[in-house]
Amino acid sequence: MFAIRTMGVVIALSATAAFAGDQTLLRADEVSLQSGLTRAEVIADYQAARAAGRIAEGDGNVLRPDETQARSTLTRAAVIADFQAARAAGQIPSGDQ
Repeated sequence: MFAIRTMGVVIALSATAAFAGDQTLLRADEVSLQSGLTRAEVIADYQAARAAGRIAEGDGNVLRPDETQARSTLTRAAVIADFQAARAAGQIPSGDQ
């Protein structure tokens, strides 16, 4: 009984390994990549993008906090006044509301 079960497992694993390579949709020899740009045009586009700062250079290209934070157009007093008016009007939930 053990030998029959073992043979079944061996056959199943062999079949899985045999058909594993057929799961790819495109093989490298079937892929056709045609571009309308020449190599020189692609290099020129890359160099222009790099000079303009549109290319991320690995992990070292981290934005500083002053480059990512939004700037407020309201003063602190105006924000506090808006908050107090909204709370008085019941627009800000508190507790289990």
